[in-house]
Amino acid sequence: MLNRFGYLKRWIEVNPHFREVLFGSSLGLFVKVLTAILAFLMNIVIARKLGAAEAGLFFLGFTLVVLLASVGRMGLDNSVMRFVARARVAGDTVKLHGIYRKALRWGGGLCLLFMLVLLAANQLLVSYIFEQPGFGAVLPIMVMALPLVGLYTLHVFALLGMKKIIAGVMVLTGIVPLTILAGLLIFPITRAQEVAWIYLVGCALALVIGMFFWHRAVPGKEQGAAFPSDRLYASCMPLWGVVILGQVIQWSSQLLMGVWGSVEDVALFAVAQRTAMLIGFSLFAVNASAGPKFAALYSQGDMVGLERVALWSVRLILLVAVPSVIFMMVFPQWLMGLFGSQFETGAAALMILAVGQFIGAAVGSVGSLLSMTGHERYLRWNVFIGAMLGVGLGVLLIPGYGLIGAAIATSVAIASKNLLCVYQVNRLLGFNTLAIWRKI
Repeated sequence: MLNRFGYLKRWIEVNPHFREVLFGSSLGLFVKVLTAILAFLMNIVIARKLGAAEAGLFFLGFTLVVLLASVGRMGLDNSVMRFVARARVAGDTVKLHGIYRKALRWGGGLCLLFMLVLLAANQLLVSYIFEQPGFGAVLPIMVMALPLVGLYTLHVFALLGMKKIIAGVMVLTGIVPLTILAGLLIFPITRAQEVAWIYLVGCALALVIGMFFWHRAVPGKEQGAAFPSDRLYASCMPLWGVVILGQVIQWSSQLLMGVWGSVEDVALFAVAQRTAMLIGFSLFAVNASAGPKFAALYSQGDMVGLERVALWSVRLILLVAVPSVIFMMVFPQWLMGLFGSQFETGAAALMILAVGQFIGAAVGSVGSLLSMTGHERYLRWNVFIGAMLGVGLGVLLIPGYGLIGAAIATSVAIASKNLLCVYQVNRLLGFNTLAIWRKI
């Protein structure tokens, strides 16, 4: 046993790329575990304090904001991380500031436009699309967070490009849940409208803290030549479609539940989906560290190093994903019961969603591999197929099968998109991320 640990230690020492990803992922994973616990507790407190009906109104508004903020960022997330990572390696501070300023102007501006349109169309939306009692009072508050969510998320990916993984993960998944949880525990809140105001405050705090971390990470003043618009446009446009379709895969079933189901069904599905998504938090932690490394290794032509980092990343992900999915498959009713007895009926949906999330995590960082190596076009087609399957199955299954139909549609969409990415990585980069038994 000691010999094995000694061999592993020596192997890590002579593989600096993997060592960097391992320690970066470990730190990111530690913070991600803490923030995942915060988010899970937040969902439990929301469900228990508000009940299924009011919780459903908040989760429906939250889903709409997350979806539109992703669209508003124009696919800049991975482009910002990639260009920031390259500028950091080159020591080009002028380029760092140029990327930062341009990304915030583009993404923040479009998110602001979406906010104004939604505020103007609020009555139409709640009268003809989301005909849920009480949603008209919640939606205007939630959509005011749109530009805040777009801007703080762009700060997160800029921080990841600077290798500030802990700061990035904390801003993305820690500040808002912590603010909401504190508000729910301190104040006597019973309505979704009140939680929406706290959410707005949390988003503002996340943006301020993200800006603080960025300015501390990047030296020098924000001056110098602007980053070329055509270069940023050429990178983010293919990714924009990927981001939009990716959000469709993740959230379309919940929005369709808001159209055809009751607000209680929306709450059940939201809780089941957010619980199942805990399986994939290790994937995000690894992507946060490995994504910039993929870009750097590919730009250096080090395909052996790229394969090694990718396969070891899968193994790291599985260390967390396997026990997580087993626990959800064995104790689904108990997990759903944590949110209240009325949520226990969502146990079957949780099991279905857990399978989809596990497949999405178990294949590894295939989406990041394609986007970070300049193969955005292939990633876009894979995500398009997954999104069309998800929406098509949702339209077919949700009106008749409700919660179970939504869970099936989401899981099939996630699994198909990721398995197609495995095929494209194997074809374009020359290795299979599912072959984790290979000696590398």
